[in-house]
Amino acid sequence: MEVLIPADIRFPLERANGVQILKTAAALARGGTPTTLFVRQTDPRPTEEILALYGLVPDPALVVRRLPVLHRQGAFTLPRATFLARTVAAAMGARRGAVIYTRDLQLADLLLGLGPVAPGPVVYEAHAVESVMYAERGTLYGTGEAPNPRKTRRLAKREMRVWRRAAGFIATTAGIRDSFVEAHGPRERLRVIPNGCDVPDGRTFAGLASGEPPRVVYAGQLYPWKGVDVLVEAMAHVPEARLVIVGGIDGESDTLRVRALAESAGLGGRVDMAGTVPQAQVAAALGSAAVVAVPFLYTAMSERHTSPIKAFEAMAAGRPIVASDLPSTREFLRHDENALLVPPGDPAALGAAIRRLLQSPELALHIARTAYEEAPRFSWDARAGAVRELLDEVR
Repeated sequence: MEVLIPADIRFPLERANGVQILKTAAALARGGTPTTLFVRQTDPRPTEEILALYGLVPDPALVVRRLPVLHRQGAFTLPRATFLARTVAAAMGARRGAVIYTRDLQLADLLLGLGPVAPGPVVYEAHAVESVMYAERGTLYGTGEAPNPRKTRRLAKREMRVWRRAAGFIATTAGIRDSFVEAHGPRERLRVIPNGCDVPDGRTFAGLASGEPPRVVYAGQLYPWKGVDVLVEAMAHVPEARLVIVGGIDGESDTLRVRALAESAGLGGRVDMAGTVPQAQVAAALGSAAVVAVPFLYTAMSERHTSPIKAFEAMAAGRPIVASDLPSTREFLRHDENALLVPPGDPAALGAAIRRLLQSPELALHIARTAYEEAPRFSWDARAGAVRELLDEVR
């Protein structure tokens, strides 16, 4: 079986979607499945050098095809259109029957629309209900933009077509699966496969992190819905600790907002903003944490539709987690067992849970060890095995 993974992303892309796509492709190849990943040509460095940023080494079963795209010309932006056109052309030129596996809704719809001349079966992986995410985009990203009802309907129709036509369908949460079933009815060849994390061979549980002051670590983007603002406010209730934020890009509005909040709250001296670091270094940052925070706000998307890589990575690092209590997080976290769960958007509750772990080493150790022992269920290799089962079924 040959697998084609088209992904309209920069290469490298340190955001979670870039990490998820590359790690899944690499794990499929590592398991013996010939895999070709299509990405944008955006960086002059050799592929081997870029793979190293993700902690990956070249694999003969993994081919990364970097497609050149046209850029802005006058009033038109062409990269997206040219990537789609070149991906379709490349897929048509691949060996007949290759499975096309993508999380790109528009591309999946385009390929499925080719009907009998399509190059092979299409498997779509949903990381959100796009029509829901678009409808609350202004809230999620703090832009205040109002959704266009026509676009919302267009996305919903596209999702319906892909749901009905795709040879296979993967949802990263049970909530996404249920949302599609509720909107469009049941279907066959459907799997729930969450995101994953690196679980090195021969690892050993290192116990709790030491260091004074203890470090509360957040890793990820700084969009409003991620809840970093609530975490900063929560640190006022945890005077003995230091907050380390790994993520965000210096000069961007989200970084400026969070930094300004820390300063206005008088916490600037206890908040370190490390910015974006290479994905291969994230594990070290998480490993230094006394507590890892996953403080999502309550939104229509986060409630049921998010599968957070950083939470799985914290589990693999053997660090106690405090997370927002949402149906999406309860799919893999259990209160007082492998995490502490708190009401979303509540700085006092979040701060109290962090202090509880800092002041209760036995509880922190129990939660950290339990999460550590469960992490292999969410390894990229375990994920690839589940994906491969579905791909074998549809080809």
